[in-house]
Amino acid sequence: MYKYLLFLSLILLAGCMSTSGEENTSSGKNEETEAQTEETTQIQPVTKKNTEYTEPIIKDERESITPSTLSIPAIDVEAEVEKVGVDDQGRMGVPNGMETVAWFEPGTKPGAAGNSVIAGHVDDTVNPAVFYDLDKLEKGDEVTVTDADGKSLTFEVTGKEVFNRNNSPVKDIFGYSHRSALNLITCNGEFNENINGREDRLVVYTELKKETSS
Repeated sequence: MYKYLLFLSLILLAGCMSTSGEENTSSGKNEETEAQTEETTQIQPVTKKNTEYTEPIIKDERESITPSTLSIPAIDVEAEVEKVGVDDQGRMGVPNGMETVAWFEPGTKPGAAGNSVIAGHVDDTVNPAVFYDLDKLEKGDEVTVTDADGKSLTFEVTGKEVFNRNNSPVKDIFGYSHRSALNLITCNGEFNENINGREDRLVVYTELKKETSS
């Protein structure tokens, strides 16, 4: 979702720059403009031939994966991962099954720079579901996602917070970050029959710890 907004912003910026250039060309040149033009033409373009790079070039070599399964040993979770997008009300979709979890596909892949998000049900008001014990996770607990080819990424729990469903910090949970983060979400609090759901959301924050291959 944020990638689409960024793409739109880039298009608008390019349009503004193009329009500005056309206006300067068609409006005629006064003395000040001619002086600026003459000065500008004396500036040499920067190329590798006349520039020496003194700062190291840092390449981001982090690898991301499309999650197929999720494992959280501390709470005995072994679950298949569904792919979901945005529903008709603009909210993240939920998994179809009580024992499966859902990865927000339009967002960040696990391992990439940014916040990847996986959600799961807490219960069906009677029976516990896959994320029933999510609130028991503590700092240092590990969360592993694996793709269809067997490549795994392990994340470490860094914290957890509970938010009201109407006041959740969406940007912090779903938005861009320089870190490789994986945020786990489930419902929390008492069941409210008026909304047919729970008022709060539990978010467990994790960061990429290590990479293993099977």
